[in-house]
Amino acid sequence: MRIRGLDENGDWIFGNGKSSYKESDLALAQNIKTRLLEWKTDCFFNNDAGVDWKNRLDKPNQIDLLRDEIRSVILKTDGVSDLLNLESKFVNRKLSVSYLVNTVYSKESISENIIV
Repeated sequence: MRIRGLDENGDWIFGNGKSSYKESDLALAQNIKTRLLEWKTDCFFNNDAGVDWKNRLDKPNQIDLLRDEIRSVILKTDGVSDLLNLESKFVNRKLSVSYLVNTVYSKESISENIIV
């Protein structure tokens, strides 16, 4: 897997030749993060992609459904072979999602923390 890298603002990186791209586990980690930050119905050519953040965070008793959606998005990402751990918690009105996955690219696991 090889994809264009993103900077800290989520914008594509240009002008650095091949170093503007990420490969293998780094590309997969970025792909998972991008897919988790995508809002359901926000992509005009795939309305089912992403997480239903609006309905899950806006209404009570939705945390279990939200975790199931997050789990599903991670496991459906190309290159993910297994989800080893998934944790989520609310901190200062923001959701922190931490996960650990095995990949098809290496024997090492990817760990990431995402704030929504």
